[in-house]
Amino acid sequence: MSGQPKNTGFSAKDPDSPSGFSFWESKHWVPTQDAVVVGAGIVGMNAALALRKRHPSWTISILDRAPLGSASTRNAGFACFGSPSELLDDWKQMGPDATLAMVEMRWKGLLALRETWGDEAIAYRACGAVEAFTDPDLHAESKDFLPVLNQQLAPIMGREVFAETTANQNGLRELCGSISSPLEGDVDTARMIATMRSALAPAGIQWLAGMSIEAVEAAPEGWSLATPHGVLHASRVFLATNALASDLVPVDVGPVPNIVLVSQPLPELRLTSTVHHDRGYVYAREVDGRILIGGGRQWDCQDPGESEERLVAWAQRHIQGAEAFATAHRWTGQLGVGSMRLPIVQEVKPGLYVGVRLGGMGVAIGTHIGQSMAGLA
Repeated sequence: MSGQPKNTGFSAKDPDSPSGFSFWESKHWVPTQDAVVVGAGIVGMNAALALRKRHPSWTISILDRAPLGSASTRNAGFACFGSPSELLDDWKQMGPDATLAMVEMRWKGLLALRETWGDEAIAYRACGAVEAFTDPDLHAESKDFLPVLNQQLAPIMGREVFAETTANQNGLRELCGSISSPLEGDVDTARMIATMRSALAPAGIQWLAGMSIEAVEAAPEGWSLATPHGVLHASRVFLATNALASDLVPVDVGPVPNIVLVSQPLPELRLTSTVHHDRGYVYAREVDGRILIGGGRQWDCQDPGESEERLVAWAQRHIQGAEAFATAHRWTGQLGVGSMRLPIVQEVKPGLYVGVRLGGMGVAIGTHIGQSMAGLA
């Protein structure tokens, strides 16, 4: 219709029909953007904020399919870089150089997280970590690996990282051995995400929740992003959807579900550190006088109920004060994994960037990956 206002940012899926967005939405909510970040988790928000610093004049929007959050708000909140048996496993599979590079990335990522946001804002606790062993052979092999591991990690972290400790301390029991590190901790996931979100609007970054992306396609002046509501146009697109990135671009990453349980309040709980078990596949921590425990995918249980039963049984047997553990909260998170352990941060096509495959280490490397992805543009 002649004289009809045109929507330069959003358009209806049918190019011959008028936009489904109102005049106000078209005018104020994302006309064609200089940059659109897909995924408003740790990676995405840090990418958007880093882009703002690099390009003060850009128009930037960040989209997320979920109204509250996705993987980042389902994160268990471990600020970790890998337990001894986990790193031993990586050492065997990836080799020393790749393993050390991965640990260095995680360590620098944790430093970046804390320096960027501050310990109080994310409720970081420098509580240390314990690897709890119930397999004597795995404990012996991991203990023998410690001198080499500590020697190689010292230049990265500036001190000894791991030490053999007396088993059945720190609120744990019925173990055959334990190895501790003072350099790990945990965070309050919701406070961390809320802190990051609070920085978006003051930086002039628009956050659109409930906006899922169905396809990303090349357009004459950048990229078009199909949504259930219409098509968004941007000069550059940054994908921070981790496990789900392969739904939009051909990249070696996919989702692996991981169950997380939180108990009722346990008055006799004495756990003082975070806990890793069996190459990092099982993890536990105290939160608000409760036990959070998750993982168990190494058991390859076909029934999620079996995984939950085994996690609860582990907590009841090995965590002092958790004998009466009953599940009060349960959810499933999605790990972004692939054929390789290292993250993918690259420009896959001109103006289309990815920062994905975090492998369950979102707290440790999410800030670093987001900032690194932004640094490519």
